[in-house]
Amino acid sequence: MSQELADLPPARPRLRIWPAALAVLCALAIAQFVAWQGRTSRDSIVAVTNERAYERSTLLHLERLLSRFKDIEAGSRGFLVTGDAAYLQPYEAARGEIPELLQTTKGRNPAMPTGMTWPELDELIGQRLALAARVVAERRRLGDQALDVEHLLDEGKRVMDRIREVFKRMEAAQGQRIVAMSEQVEATRQRASSISTVGSFVAFALTLAAAWLVLRERRQRIALELALREANRTLEVRVAERTAALESARAQLSRFAAEQERAIEAERRRLSREVHDQIGQVFTALKLILASLPRAHFPPGQAEALDRALEMGIASTRRVTAALRPPLLDDLGLAAALRHFTEELGRAAGLAVTVEVADDEHLEEATRLGLFRIAQEAVTNVLRHAAAAKLEISGRRDGAAYLFCIADDGRGFDPATMRPGAIGVAGMRERAALLGAACEIAATPGAGVAITLRVPLRQNAAGAPADQGRNENTAG
Repeated sequence: MSQELADLPPARPRLRIWPAALAVLCALAIAQFVAWQGRTSRDSIVAVTNERAYERSTLLHLERLLSRFKDIEAGSRGFLVTGDAAYLQPYEAARGEIPELLQTTKGRNPAMPTGMTWPELDELIGQRLALAARVVAERRRLGDQALDVEHLLDEGKRVMDRIREVFKRMEAAQGQRIVAMSEQVEATRQRASSISTVGSFVAFALTLAAAWLVLRERRQRIALELALREANRTLEVRVAERTAALESARAQLSRFAAEQERAIEAERRRLSREVHDQIGQVFTALKLILASLPRAHFPPGQAEALDRALEMGIASTRRVTAALRPPLLDDLGLAAALRHFTEELGRAAGLAVTVEVADDEHLEEATRLGLFRIAQEAVTNVLRHAAAAKLEISGRRDGAAYLFCIADDGRGFDPATMRPGAIGVAGMRERAALLGAACEIAATPGAGVAITLRVPLRQNAAGAPADQGRNENTAG
């Protein structure tokens, strides 16, 4: 021990990386704040913009309703003066549209002028419609002599002027609300732009500072590593101990990864059950309620739209449930789950898929699930990159191991040019390692890709696969 201490380099100043880490954390925090502020501003702008569009639509309803009253006035006056029934066409059309337009406008709740209420406006509208109807009736009854009832026209004009004034004030109030919303949108945009500019500048400055600190620390670390390397040349025993410790740590990490994988799958199973039992039942109940209601109670097309939306919700619930935890994997085994999974994807992508999986009853639950996840990743890669026409998935027992293969006839690739950190391939290799399986990926440009896994089967005392032994004992 004394000799090892003597071989160590002299004490040096302790390296400190925390200033750089703190600068990076501050930069990330600022970036996150800027992103959050941007999302908040965007949501606010979208909400106000939608509300502004609604107010503009309300203003159009007001203008359209006032236009119908003008048609009433012009039609009744023209018919009185000329007796031409053509003037009654816009008059009758306006009388038919006014009740519906008035009800829609009330539902949109436009700003009423001070001192005026909807009942009072309804009374004015009723008076104007009644006066117009009297004018038309008198013309039909008296003919040209009806021109003597000009007092009805004067009374109608007086009521129409009051209606115009009310609508003018309502339109002015709506316009003010729209202008206020536009100003609010612009203020939100300017505030978001200012925060983004300042935050980005500060984050960039902190990143530069962190880079400088890291470079300085790196130079000091290199000097220290050189000294340590010189001191550790003769410490083979310590290297062996460190290697053993690393192997132990690797084993612990593998066990931890396996535990995490089991925890993740358990949570997926729970979430799948919750989505199926809760959300799926809610959609189904809503569909039953909708089916029990008379279609006549809905506006035209609304019942069908609701029914389609509920069908989409039920289908989405099924897809989410199957993605989280395929129920067929637990109920019918690996082969059935793979067929169900690939049938939908293959049909959608125009890919001919063949699944020939046998002897999967010898596999443990964790092994079946691992192989299914690897197949999911492989099929996803084929759909994204391979441009394949055929895909074959096969599995069978081969002595004391289970042979599982996924092959396509796509464009393939050159293994020498494959990115070392390719996430899909790395994920499949990691899952294979957790299963204790050997994973071989054979690829040739223009000749497709074949992924082969050889999974060892656990043996019981009688030499049979562990799962088979359990099944036979249970059957006996």
